[in-house]
Amino acid sequence: MHEVQPSARGSGLWERPAWTRWGAHCGFWLIYLAFRTAAAGSDPPEDMLEFPYLANRVLVVASYFVVTGLLLAALAGPRATRSSWAINLSLVLGALALAPLTQWSEVIWPRVLAGVSPEPYAFIMYLFQFGWALPLWGLTQALLGYHFESMAQARAVARAQALAYDAQLKMLHYQINPHFLFNTLNAISTLVLERRNEQAEGMLLKLAGFLRYSLDRQPTELAALSDELEAQRKYLEIEQTRFDEKLRVTFSIEPGLEKARLPSLILQPILENAIKYAITPRAEGGRIDVSARRDGNVLLIVVEDDGPGLPAAADGGRRGLGLANARERLDVVYGPRAGLLARNREPTGCRVELWLPLEEESVGRTLTPSLG
Repeated sequence: MHEVQPSARGSGLWERPAWTRWGAHCGFWLIYLAFRTAAAGSDPPEDMLEFPYLANRVLVVASYFVVTGLLLAALAGPRATRSSWAINLSLVLGALALAPLTQWSEVIWPRVLAGVSPEPYAFIMYLFQFGWALPLWGLTQALLGYHFESMAQARAVARAQALAYDAQLKMLHYQINPHFLFNTLNAISTLVLERRNEQAEGMLLKLAGFLRYSLDRQPTELAALSDELEAQRKYLEIEQTRFDEKLRVTFSIEPGLEKARLPSLILQPILENAIKYAITPRAEGGRIDVSARRDGNVLLIVVEDDGPGLPAAADGGRRGLGLANARERLDVVYGPRAGLLARNREPTGCRVELWLPLEEESVGRTLTPSLG
C-alpha cells in the first residue's frame, strides 16, 4: 500500500490530497443537490409543500454526503491521503454497495417531513433514478486516488534519480589524479631541502589556492569559466615550478565569455593527460595551448599539446580514463547537447575539443540531470 503525502513544495490543490479529495467530496454532492433541485423545479410535486420538499432534498443529499464520507474516511483515512489500486477499487464497489442503503432516505424523509408515504415501488424507482450518483462518486474518488498515487510514485522515482545523479557527479568530480598531489608535495619537499624557500612558499600558496577551489566547489554546481581557468592556471603554474622551462602554456579566451558556465574541474583530467603524456616523457618538454570561443549558442574549449599524440589504444590507459571521465560528466549534465572529441594533430600532438551549451547564469546554479 502506498502512502500518498502532500508535496512540501506544492501550493496548488493538486499537490494536496486531503484538501482536493474532501473538496471534491463536498463539491460533488453540492452539484448533485443542484441537479436534484433543477429536476424538481421542472416537474414540481403536487402532494407536498415546497418547503418540506426542499428540506427533503437537502436531507436526502446530506444522507448521501455522510454515508459516502464515512466510506472515504474508512478506506482512504481521515485525511484521505491513502491510495492504492485496492483502495481505489473498494471506493467504487463500496459506493455501489451503499446504493440500497442510501435509497431508504428517499423513502423515509418524505414520511418524516410531510407524512407522505411513497408508493411501494418507489424504492426501486429511486434506486434506478438516482442511484447512479453513488458509483459516479466512487469513480471520482478512485481517479483522484490514482492521480495522487501516481504523483507519489513519480516523486519517488525523481528523488531516486536525483540521488543517483548526485552520487554519480560526486564520484566523477573527485576522480582527480592523486599523483598530482603527491608529486607536488615531493617537489615542495625538494625545494625546501635545496633551500629554495621562496619557490617552495609560492608553490604551497598555489597548491592551497587550487585545493581551495576544488574542495569548496560543490560537484553539483556550475562554475564560471573565469574561475575554472584561474584554478587551472594555478595547477599549471605548480607544474611549471616542477618542469621549469620544459612546460610552456598559453591561454586564448574570447572576450565576453568570463561568466560562461561549465562543470567545475572539467578541464582537470584533460590537462593532467597533456602533462603526463606530452610534457613528462620528453627531455625538451612541450607546449599546451588552451582556448575558448563561442560558436553560436555553443561554448567550444580546445586543449592542444605538441606531444606524441594519442596511442592506438588510448581508451585502455590512464589517458583514456581521464578523457572518459570528462566525457561522462558532460553526458550526465547535458546529454547529447555536449560532448568531447580527442584526435591527433598533424604532424604531432593531440587536440581535445570540448563543447557544451553556452550559458551565462548566476553563480552557483545547481546542475540538473539531462533528460534528452
